[in-house]
Amino acid sequence: MAVGFFTHGIEYTLPHPKIPQRTILLLCKVIKRAWQLLSKMPPSNFILKSENEDTITQVLVEIIENRLRKSGDVNGFNCALFGKVTREPKITNVDKKHPDKMPDIFFDLKRDQLPILSDQDGLFVECKPVDHKHSILSYYCKKGLLRFVNGDYAWAMQDALMVGYVKEPYSFKKLATVLDNGKKSATLKTTNHSAVDEYTIYCSSHNRDFEWPENRGHACPISVAHLWLPL
Repeated sequence: MAVGFFTHGIEYTLPHPKIPQRTILLLCKVIKRAWQLLSKMPPSNFILKSENEDTITQVLVEIIENRLRKSGDVNGFNCALFGKVTREPKITNVDKKHPDKMPDIFFDLKRDQLPILSDQDGLFVECKPVDHKHSILSYYCKKGLLRFVNGDYAWAMQDALMVGYVKEPYSFKKLATVLDNGKKSATLKTTNHSAVDEYTIYCSSHNRDFEWPENRGHACPISVAHLWLPL
């Protein structure tokens, strides 16, 4: 049986305050810079086009944490403003029935001055390949995006990020088609979606059906940015 949250003496609000769009765009820029470095200067025995998603994500996080956060190579992203960037930290889902949920990437936003549950606050990132073997609906959406909608990841947050490792000819037009298909994507409960950047960044909003703990009410919608990186 799942135990409840220990919140005695802890002041927090649900949902947590929104992550400013400029922060999300900054972190997208950080990921794109890491992708650029990985493409141009890969580790030995690493072939980007043929590596699996876990290996790609592992090396991306190494670049982001060990180089970019410490060097300040991307203006605004540094150790003073952001905590450690981690891969697959263990975080509980909303009802605590699954205490070992592991989002692919977690950005610590250093927001302890706000009334939040610190272990549930940050930018949660899920990464998925998009190609002929990994369809947008069955893999990217139902094994990735859905986790932000059903309370597995980022349940206290109002924002999250999906990253796609994409092979042509896939584009956001195909994602839009899936999100528009009410029958096929009913569990995603999409309310709206649109392009932020014509080539790499999209945004979708989704209603969530679960209840927050401690009678804090019904979960608010979540906005998910989609950053697609070309293989």
